[in-house]
Amino acid sequence: MKLTKLILASLVMLVGISCAKEVENDYDHYEDLSLKAWIAQHRPQLKDNYQNFEGRGYYLDLHDAGSKDAEPILDTTRWVRFELTGRDMQGNIIVTRNAREAELAGTFTKYTHYVPYYMYCGSAYYTLMEGTWLALQKEQTLGPNYYAANKEALGLESEQYKLRFGSKATLYMPSRVVGDGFAGDGGYQGQYSLEDGKPFIVTLSICDTVKNPLQREALDVDAFCKANGGLLIYTTQDDEGKNKQTTEVDGVQMVAIPTTMEDENHPHLNANRWVSACDTIAQLYVNHRFDPTNRAEEMIYDLNFNQKVSTINNKYPNYSKLNYGPYVADIEPYVGEGSVSEINRKIAEVLKERFHSDEPYAGVEQLVADGVDSVGLSGNVKIWYIGRFLDGFIFDTNIDEVKEIIYDEVITSGTALEYCPEEGGLIEAFYYTIPSMRYGQWGALVTTSTFGYGASGQSGSTSSSSSGYSSSYYDYLNYLNYYNYYNSYYGGYGYGGYGGYGGYYGNYYDSYYGSGYYDPYYSGYYNNYYGTTQEETVTVLTTSTEIPSYSPLIFEFYIEPQK
Repeated sequence: MKLTKLILASLVMLVGISCAKEVENDYDHYEDLSLKAWIAQHRPQLKDNYQNFEGRGYYLDLHDAGSKDAEPILDTTRWVRFELTGRDMQGNIIVTRNAREAELAGTFTKYTHYVPYYMYCGSAYYTLMEGTWLALQKEQTLGPNYYAANKEALGLESEQYKLRFGSKATLYMPSRVVGDGFAGDGGYQGQYSLEDGKPFIVTLSICDTVKNPLQREALDVDAFCKANGGLLIYTTQDDEGKNKQTTEVDGVQMVAIPTTMEDENHPHLNANRWVSACDTIAQLYVNHRFDPTNRAEEMIYDLNFNQKVSTINNKYPNYSKLNYGPYVADIEPYVGEGSVSEINRKIAEVLKERFHSDEPYAGVEQLVADGVDSVGLSGNVKIWYIGRFLDGFIFDTNIDEVKEIIYDEVITSGTALEYCPEEGGLIEAFYYTIPSMRYGQWGALVTTSTFGYGASGQSGSTSSSSSGYSSSYYDYLNYLNYYNYYNSYYGGYGYGGYGGYGGYYGNYYDSYYGSGYYDPYYSGYYNNYYGTTQEETVTVLTTSTEIPSYSPLIFEFYIEPQK
């Protein structure tokens, strides 16, 4: 009897599994017929251009074949930066990285940095829709009729095609290569949700491809500093305890660490605005003479370093394909090329009124002359700050007057950032820069993601309730963060001789915290800054801008005077 029941139960289970597969297969079949009928009616030129990868695929419409000189994306695992807009079959915008289209969808927000996605594209679709991954990682076979009709306009030489830098295409995807529903969240990705089992239309343009994003960040940060005030790098002592000689590599001057404040290379005196924050840390620079109340003397965020980047491209053609310049969204407050400068002018006025209404900011030279102390390693201070991306977009600030200028609102009143090394909790860049600053001083720092929010960045959100979540997306980026990149570049991997600065950075990332001045004081404070589980508790309405993966950051900050 027991054996009979067991056999019956097994048969029922097998029938159930069989029925589930049959229903699933039937659904896929009818969805495919429906999508095929829609294509025949609305996009008949695509009827023979279905890309089939073992039963999983999409209809492809190629608008731009891209640069013939660029390597196909599928030739190697890499990070891809791409514009993307996704719609349902009725044309409703589900997701977009375009400010104007977000405005059209009613999802535009001034907290969102509308720039291309920056995603890892490797051997599996960790963070991409499967259909998008298939387009990026597989060779496309164009239909004979489609190829014949488009080969001259697109400059195609074969029915076999691989996406690359500059490619633009629209994918008409069945739900099985989209995923279990696709939803935007507020203004950060879209407004509407795509229901499960619904086809999806995605238009994507490949703006950039990067093999090593940390290497890319390093070059971006250096290019920014050289074009916006100049860059000076301090070298360490050699094995015999002697200072290294002054050298210059690719326009970057490297000098021995100043031993006195009278040294012409001291950060308070040198003609270059940006200097090493710490002699054992790469791509973390500080500007001690930054004065946001006097923009006439500041070059920062003019961002006119297209020529600098072009020079790098001529020498290292795989370095960068992006057009650098100030952030433009065609919508207030970032309307056009001059918007960042106008924003800075307004900010200068409110900072004068708030922090220096009694007398103008005198600068670090006067603070030194007045004998004002440095913060030092154990100093506790209060900091007011403005956080930016390299294009000048302000992603965060605790200064209410700046919030009004950028966001037209103050959701929560800003409070001073409490800098207390013993407690930690801030991005690591502050712990390497604040000790050398003086009470009552303005400063600016620029850093790669290593000393910012890490490789995984930070999700943008608007919320008013407590929540907790675990994400395989963060798990995977953490894997990259801790395994692949911290040591891959400066630990011996060069970049055509450029990134290594003639070997100067040879051991920067191998000795992550070094064994000198800052160790063991900071050692262990920020390990596992992003764990595999993200937990968030929110008791009031908050809005935060997303920090994309591998994003260099700039912070302008003011240290309150001692009381």
